Amino acid sequence: MRNGWLWSVRAVVAVVALGLASVADAQAQEYLSGHEDLPLLAGLTQDRDSVMVFDTPQGRVVETFAQTPESGTRVLSAYAETLPQMGWTRKTPTRFERGAEALVFEVVSKGPPTVVRILLTSD
Repeated sequence: MRNGWLWSVRAVVAVVALGLASVADAQAQEYLSGHEDLPLLAGLTQDRDSVMVFDTPQGRVVETFAQTPESGTRVLSAYAETLPQMGWTRKTPTRFERGAEALVFEVVSKGPPTVVRILLTSD
C-alpha cells in the first residue's frame, strides 16, 4: 500500500513538473520584431536594425534579416513544420500564405553564418 501511495505522489510531481516546463517554454518563445505573430525559431538571431516596415494603400510590407549557424535548408524545414500550426499554408519551399498575407524566406548568405531574409506582405 505504501509503495502505491509513493508512486502516486511521484506521478503527480512529474506531471506538475512537465506542465511547468511547458509553460516556461511557451513564455520563453521569442517573436520576430515587426512580425508580431511569427516565432523566432531556436538558433536564429534577428538583426533588429534591419527591420523595415512599410504601410501603403496597397498593404503592409515588413522585411527583416536573421542569422544562424544552421543551414538555410534546416531553417526552411523548421518553419515548414511550425507555420502550418499557425494557419500558414506552404505554397513553395520558401513561400507561405495565410489569408491576404504572404511570407517569403530567402537565404541571402550560406555562411557561416547563414543569413535569411524574411519578407511579409499583406493586402
